[in-house]
Amino acid sequence: MQQIKKWGAVGGAIAVVLCWPLAVGSIGQNVITDGIGNLNSDVLKAEIVAYDRGYLSSVVTTRYHVTDPQLIEQLKVDGLPSEFTVTSDVSHGLMSLSAHSVVDEAAQLPLVMDSTTQLNGNTDFNIQLDNWHYVSKNNQNVMVSLPPSSLTGTITVLGELSYQLDVPSMELDFASGDKLSITSIKAQGQGKRTHAFWIGDQQITIGQAKIVNPDQGTSFEMMNASYHFTSNEIPTTNRVSGQHVLEMNDLKTDQGQVSNFNVDVSFGDLDSVAFGQLLDVYQNNPNPSLSNAQLQTAIESIETLFAQGFYVSVNDFSAKIGDGEFRSAMNIQVPEGTKDVAANPMSVLPKLTGDMESYVSEQMVETFPTIKQAIDEAIVMDIVDQTQSGYRIEAQLENSNLVFKNGQKIPLMALILPMML
Repeated sequence: MQQIKKWGAVGGAIAVVLCWPLAVGSIGQNVITDGIGNLNSDVLKAEIVAYDRGYLSSVVTTRYHVTDPQLIEQLKVDGLPSEFTVTSDVSHGLMSLSAHSVVDEAAQLPLVMDSTTQLNGNTDFNIQLDNWHYVSKNNQNVMVSLPPSSLTGTITVLGELSYQLDVPSMELDFASGDKLSITSIKAQGQGKRTHAFWIGDQQITIGQAKIVNPDQGTSFEMMNASYHFTSNEIPTTNRVSGQHVLEMNDLKTDQGQVSNFNVDVSFGDLDSVAFGQLLDVYQNNPNPSLSNAQLQTAIESIETLFAQGFYVSVNDFSAKIGDGEFRSAMNIQVPEGTKDVAANPMSVLPKLTGDMESYVSEQMVETFPTIKQAIDEAIVMDIVDQTQSGYRIEAQLENSNLVFKNGQKIPLMALILPMML
């Protein structure tokens, strides 16, 4: 009897091993089908055209086509397809599926993707673009050239994404004879799209961007630029915060040279649900005007945002222009309980609090007459502190006024009205 049990166990194990590739293939088909279905949106429709499942491997054909009429028309004008198919050779492993996918229209889009999908749905991917040269069919006659580039990363069943993009260079030739060349484009990020915006971290860097005119002169050149965005959400309070940081070492134009350019802007305590609804209204509306329902949604979202309170801060806005430099910072807070904003936007002004400070060097004041005139007027009003190297202004935001160190007040309306007019 013991011998029979032993051989029965061995036979059962062999049966499981023999059937396992079929099970992996079946589970994998469900995972792939669900994954393709999740790609559908208002702009793109994805569908499985054929799924030939075998014992150790499968062949899957999927079709992707753009559904947005305006985007379809633009692609048609540019001579680009609005529909393409992908053929994937899938291998059944013990705990995963490996796929090699090729775009059937490779002449128009030479993309190849290798991916590994775990049975739980998590997928590692590696997308390679071969040399690509595109000539626009519209009247602008724009030409785009890209060398071999790559995009790698991981996406989970929970919608979490991490990626790394590497584009060695890009060149755009225009009918005017101007040429834009960009080198060393790198991007990376990790996070998840929630309530219509990104929660996580993203960064893109550019080594150099240059515009050369038909006479081979350089009209624009940017060196070592980067953009970094971070955001986070507190699930228990549905509050979201974020930060945008733009840095650039050098910028040369026909008008002059700028170096050490920095912009650091942050926001916080935004109601994520209301903020997401507001973004949905404007991002998913191709028309310049809103319907009554969309307008009502936008108004309700704005009211909720202000009622919950939030802050916006310019942590750093600075640059060197020639021999001069400037620095500015500002913080504005909307207190919780601010109501009736849509009916009377100006009612917000008395409730705002915050502070600001600016510094302008002596060299910049002497270089730009308009800045010198403004500084001279501020000196007369006694709201500027003159230092050995430049001029500094500090003020608090209180009761609809900018209040300076000497007690001088300037109403916010005096600053807002000229911009509105």
